[in-house]
This record gives sequence, C-alpha cells and structure tokens, in this order.
Amino acid sequence: MSEPLSPAAASSDDELRYRAVLALDGRDPAALPGLVAHLADPSWRVRSAALDAIVLADALAAVDALVPALGAEADPNARGAAAEALVRLGAAALPPLLASLSAGSPELRTAAAEILGDLGDLAAVPGLARQLLEGDGNGRSAAAEALGKIGGPAALERLTLALDGGDETLAAAALAALERLRAPPSAATLERLAQRPALLRPALRAAAFSDEPRALELLVRALESPSRATREVALLSLGTARLRPDAPAAALEEAARRAASERLARETAAGALEGEELGLRAGALMLLRWSAEARHAPALAAAGADEALRALAAEALTASGSEGAQALAGTAGDLAPAARALALEHLARHGHLGAVAELVSAATAPDGSERSRVEALAALGRVGQGGAIGPLAACLDHPDAAVLGSAVAALAELAAASARSGAEVLSAARAVDPPAVGGYRLVGRLGGPEDLPALRDGLRSPRAGLRVEAARALSGLAARCAVEPQAVTGLLHALGDPDAAVRASAAQAVGVVAGKGRGWPEGRRALAERLEDGEPLVAAAAALALGACGASEHARALAAVAGDVEAQAPAAAAAVHALAALGMAELSVLARAARHPDPEVVKEVVLAAAAKREPAATELLLEAARHPRWDVRRTAARTLGARGDGALLGPLRRLAAAELDPLASEALRQAIRALEARL
Repeated sequence: MSEPLSPAAASSDDELRYRAVLALDGRDPAALPGLVAHLADPSWRVRSAALDAIVLADALAAVDALVPALGAEADPNARGAAAEALVRLGAAALPPLLASLSAGSPELRTAAAEILGDLGDLAAVPGLARQLLEGDGNGRSAAAEALGKIGGPAALERLTLALDGGDETLAAAALAALERLRAPPSAATLERLAQRPALLRPALRAAAFSDEPRALELLVRALESPSRATREVALLSLGTARLRPDAPAAALEEAARRAASERLARETAAGALEGEELGLRAGALMLLRWSAEARHAPALAAAGADEALRALAAEALTASGSEGAQALAGTAGDLAPAARALALEHLARHGHLGAVAELVSAATAPDGSERSRVEALAALGRVGQGGAIGPLAACLDHPDAAVLGSAVAALAELAAASARSGAEVLSAARAVDPPAVGGYRLVGRLGGPEDLPALRDGLRSPRAGLRVEAARALSGLAARCAVEPQAVTGLLHALGDPDAAVRASAAQAVGVVAGKGRGWPEGRRALAERLEDGEPLVAAAAALALGACGASEHARALAAVAGDVEAQAPAAAAAVHALAALGMAELSVLARAARHPDPEVVKEVVLAAAAKREPAATELLLEAARHPRWDVRRTAARTLGARGDGALLGPLRRLAAAELDPLASEALRQAIRALEARL
C-alpha cells in the first residue's frame, strides 16, 4: 500500500505540492509510491519534478511501480508521465513492457507498444510482431508504429506482411511505419493498396521513398484526381521525393512536367505554395516550373526564403522568363532577404537596371544582416554584371567568414563568365591593399607565376590567417602552373611555422610542388620530417602530401606511422591512405593498422585492402565486417561485394543474419546480391 501523502503534498496550492515533491528523494524506496502518485498531479511542474526524482530510483522498483499507471483506469496525466519515465529508465523497462503486450487491458498493451517503440530496442521486435497478429485494433496499430520507430530487417519484414491482411487500419499504420523507415513496399504493392480508398493516401505518402518508375506513375495519376485532398497528398509525396538527398531528380522533374499539363494539378500547386509542409511546397514549385505562368512569380520568389526550397524556387522563377520579371517588378521590397535577393537577381537578368544597384546596396549595407549580405553577394555573382566586381571586391577582407566566402564565390563565378571578366576579377583581387584573405583565395584560383612574389610575402605576414591563405594560394597556383621549387622555398620555412594551420597548409603546397615531375627531394624530406609533428593534423597533411607527390622513398616512414596503434588517428589514417596512393600498402602494415582503436583508421585500412587480391586481404576485410562500429562494417561489406568472389557468399550470409544495424545490414544484402548476380 502506498504511503499517505503529506499535508503539503495533498495541498491545493501548486507551489506547496511542488516543494513537497522536491523534498522527496527518489533513491529512498519509501518515497517511490508518493512520487508515482504525483504523476497524476494537475500541475506539469509537479509531474515533472516527480518524474525527475523517479528516474533516480532503483530501476527495477521504479518500473514495477510505473507499469500499472499505464492502464485504462489511470489518470491521463499519470499515463503520459509514466510513459516518459519508463523511456528514460531504458533497458530496465523492457521485460515488464514486453510482458504487458500479452497481458493486461487493451489500453495497457497499446501503451506498452508505444513505449517500446520509443525505447527503440531491437529486442522488442518479436513481441511487437506478435501483437500485429494477436492484438486489438489500437494495439496492432500501435505495434506497427513502434516497429516503424525501431526498424531493422525483421521489423521491415513484419510490416510488409501486415499490408496483405484485411485490416485496413493496420495496413495504413504499417504503410506509415514503412514511410517513416523510408522503406516502402514494391510499386506493384503500392498500386494495389491505392485501389482501396482508405489506403490511397497512405500509399501515396509511402511512394515518396520509392525509386521505381511505377511509383512515380501512381503519383502522376493521383495528381489528376478530382479529389483535392488526394492531389495534395500526391503533390506532397512528389516534393518529398525531390527533397531526398538521393532523389532521382530527372525522373521526378519529368513526372512533374507531365502532371503540370493538367489544370487541376496546376491549381492545386498554386494553392499549395503557402502550405505549411515543406514537401507540399516543393511539389508545388516543381509543377509551377513547368506551367511557367508569370503571375506566380512573386509567390515563387517568396518560397525561396526557405533554404531547402531555394534551388527549386530559382528554377521555377527562371522558367517564368521576362513576363515573370514584369510580375515581380515593385514587389521585391516586401520579401524576406533571401527571397528578395532571388527576385532582384531575376529582375537584373531581364534588364531591370535598378535591381543590380539594389543588390549592391544589400551586399554592402553595414547595418544589414549576415544572411541578407550573403544572399545578395551570391546573386551578384550569378547575374554576371561587371559593375558588381567593385562592391564584391570590397568584401574580400570582411570579418564575417560567411560574407567573405560568399564574395569570393561570387567573384569566381563572375570570372568564369568570360576572359574579360576573369581579368577584371583578378585585377581587383590583386589591388586589395593591404592584402586580404579573399584576395589570396582568388589569386590561388585565377593567378599565375607573376603572383609568386606577392604570395611569398604573404608567407611572412604577421597574421597567421594570411599566412595560411598564402600557402593555400601557392598550392592552388602550383596545381595549375609550372612552379619551380626555388621560387617557393619560403614554403619550407612555413613548415616550421609556430601556427599549426600554417604548417598544415604549407605541407599541402609542398606536396603539390614536389609532385610536378617527381622533383624537389628537399621538399619531400621536409614533409617526411613533419610526420613527427606534435599536431596530428599537420602530420596528417604531411602524410597525404607524401602520397600525392609519389614520395615512395619515404614509404618506410609512412608505414611506421600507419602501423602504430598509439599514433594519433588523423596521422595514422592519412599514412594508410598515402601508402595506398603509392601502391605500397603492405598487408603486414595494414594488419597492424586494423588494430588501431579509431574507426576512421580502420576504414582507410579496408579501402586499402580492397585493392589487393590476396587471400590475406580478404580475411582482413571479413574481420573488418565484424568490427564493433557499424560504419566500418558497412564499408567492409561494400568492398567484399565488389570482389566478385562467390566463395564469400556463405560468410556474408552469416554476417547478414547476425547484423542488427539497418545500414550495415543493407550493405551486406547488397553485397550478397552483387555476388549472386555473378554466379
């Protein structure tokens, strides 16, 4: 029986109850019943304080006290707080929650499934899979949602099977779970499910993550539907698919082009531009690009205020042409900074002379925000107006890194427009006095041997940042032009600079110069000496430079770093990479490097071993496929699949059966499919 609450704890005064809970120590077993009782308190402050105290209690005792608070008879506040506490208690909550899936009230089973999903433990998958078959309607849907949160091969299999029953509520929940996991069923299955009205929209949403052409066809047909709600879901899915990092952009744009021929689809897109969901607005921009209706130009520009949509908005705005520019005239001042820059850029491209002046003003306004300046600078570069060079050059030593970087990028884009523009940009960069960070960056990209004296002076600058940029500019210049080692001996002095960033940049530059004609032994020896630099990033830069310039005579020094399990990780990883670049990564060295505790080093070992055909290299890769880190296992799986050795099928299948990480598991399955295809 619970201990009676103290007078303060039972008070009608929120503050008194809050203080009473704060006085309870969750580590005291006697306090636990009172704390659990306070999870039903009407005040969120009191509930939160009780929850914070409960998670300090003995985990098993706390779980036993909390699970009953999930039942139908419990107070709603208590159920929510108890669920949060169980999630925070973690693994200790797993056994009683799994037991609750097959016992207790339907409400308790549903709550247990929801919490198991939030815990995200793969051990819960079998129990949740059983609930898909045995639970009531709410419990089955909750189990599907939980499996969608946990993921893994077994969860995917069970969710896919759940689509085939007659329970449409469960099928909708399973589709939503597969959508969450970005692992939709086949396009044929989506088409079949879409024939059922209750499952049409869930099937359309899941289609956003399918790469099959038939899934895109399903979305195009839905955009012709007489139902506005159906068209909006299809538009949302089309936009969501386009925003994926791995989106099949060309196929999606072709689908949007076809859909844009339908009047209802165009009307839906026009109305969706101001929608709340990002995917919906993305889909709208895709269709409106192909409809090319000038009247939408102000709304298209306004959509560009969102960084995720800016490229799509720019494409749609460009398609609106000069008529779109006419519709934009006079509206730019009402837009957010990024959208205003997009609108002004479009106006400038179509001959509106005042637009360039406005962009220049926004780019150089001392009281403007960083974002407005950056967007204006980028727009000036894309417009390609020669009058923009001066204002942009004035930002080459701007203290704000974002503004500086945008000015350099814009000037580089202007320089690429024509030989005349390139000469004007280079002249402006050289004329900056005193020398500026951005000026050195442009000289490195665009300059020639005549700039060597200025860059040598930069290596002696009292500003470490300028010394770094001068070394980087020398690296860029040497990569494009013939540079004699005697013209850049200052780089050898820079290898001993007090600033580590200068030393690292100088090492890269020495490697570039030494790589031309396999010359400059003195520079290569200096790089080998830097392998012992106390700053790991400098040692790593020296190792990479030795590999890039073909310094095979220093392979032994690189091997000593690569095979040292106590070496700093950046240096060891770079040394392995350099040996591979030289074609001198011996298996004995790789085997030692594979024991390094840092996974980045081991991944470099995997990539180096992949180039070797010896059985020992295969064993090294198989060992990496059992590494504790998922990303190492995934890298190893990919390389094993590329070996084309059918004898690896057995080991890979065993590894796949035991793999718990979804990304590593997928890599193993891909490797198995690649090998099976060769048989």
